[in-house]
Amino acid sequence: MALHILTDDITEEFAFGGGAGGAKSWTGCSWLAMMCIAYPGTRWFIGREELKRLRESTYQTFLKVAKEYGIKQGEVWKYNGQDHYIQFANGSRIDLLDLKYLPSDPFYERYGSIEYTGGWIEEAGEINHGAYDTLKSRVGRHLNDKYGILGKIFTTLNPKKNWCHTEFWKPYKAGTLPANRRFLPSLVTDNPFVDKGYISKLQSLTDKIKKERLLYGNFDYDDDDNALIARSAIDDLFTNTFVDKGKSYITADVARFGKDNTVIMLWSGWRVESIHTLQKRSTAEVAQFIKHLSTKHGVPRSNIIIDEDGVGGGVVDLLPGCQGFVNNSSPLPNPDSDKDENYKNLKTQCYYMLAAAINAGRMFVNADGNLEVQETLSGELEQVKRLNADADGKLEIVPKEKVKELLGRSPDYSDTLMMRMFFELKKPQEWLHF
Repeated sequence: MALHILTDDITEEFAFGGGAGGAKSWTGCSWLAMMCIAYPGTRWFIGREELKRLRESTYQTFLKVAKEYGIKQGEVWKYNGQDHYIQFANGSRIDLLDLKYLPSDPFYERYGSIEYTGGWIEEAGEINHGAYDTLKSRVGRHLNDKYGILGKIFTTLNPKKNWCHTEFWKPYKAGTLPANRRFLPSLVTDNPFVDKGYISKLQSLTDKIKKERLLYGNFDYDDDDNALIARSAIDDLFTNTFVDKGKSYITADVARFGKDNTVIMLWSGWRVESIHTLQKRSTAEVAQFIKHLSTKHGVPRSNIIIDEDGVGGGVVDLLPGCQGFVNNSSPLPNPDSDKDENYKNLKTQCYYMLAAAINAGRMFVNADGNLEVQETLSGELEQVKRLNADADGKLEIVPKEKVKELLGRSPDYSDTLMMRMFFELKKPQEWLHF
């Protein structure tokens, strides 16, 4: 089934896998070997988080595939160990790519000018979304028209709650994948050639999370004890219609032109009554939108808070009297406690308070039937986690840049939700204790 999808004329992005032992690597190696032989002069890639692991694991599978199908090394193909590519006698080639994230190359420009016929990302759950995005733009650009073959990017993966979960699993489960994108589950029980005893080894795993992931291919596992917000509480967030109305507030996370989204939330007490997502708007346009919203719903300027870091500071300047939220500023005194707040910064403090509010079932978000917004916010809240939980010192959460790597986007919705807690630091709340 996977090979049919890999050779059709519809699918451009294909994710395959779910559990361990499902023949993912064998399928990828078979596909690339066959395509290289069938279409002389074409150029392909295999990418993995570390080149060392690619050579020690995936390349070893390629050797087995070549031997099994009589694709003779030295006669049909050879491996260049210096520059790390597999060269075929007919001119075709497979590059082995190291896809490790480098702070000096956050946009993977090292691969931004190479043209490929197609390619495969192995263990996609380990890969930064930026690598996937860049390589996706490089396929379909080398002899595809000559041979009439579609440029495809193939990903093999085990369950992971990152961009793979968001872009493939959730839409697959909901039946909303676009026609050019496919997901095909593959478990160890689907593989009749698996080594004897491998299934029993997976069944004997005592780690519940590993067993759910690797044996059952469960993408919806509860994977991290460091998560601050329970998954069930996140789901309840959208059905807690019993939450009472109260004072009106506006929270806003402002984005640059073409970068992420500007998200604005209108609140009544602990209820998010509406969510507004703006794209490619100037600071003046954002300020005007907030001004209109506050006038329409009677929200005083002192009850409006805007992320003041970066471009958001310009919106704060245009709305005198509103509050500015500085993420890395010092925690504020908690009116519910006489102790010093043991948080790294204000953002961490407010996220811990937000987690307490959501876990206590005291908040409601009206997504107004927009499942995309609901899924996006849910995915972001799942990534609110303690950082260095075993370390002494101030409490920290996983930083925004790391969350962006995992999700493939900025956590704009959860950040906008989090800023509501700023106003709770101005008054005592009996149910909030830290």
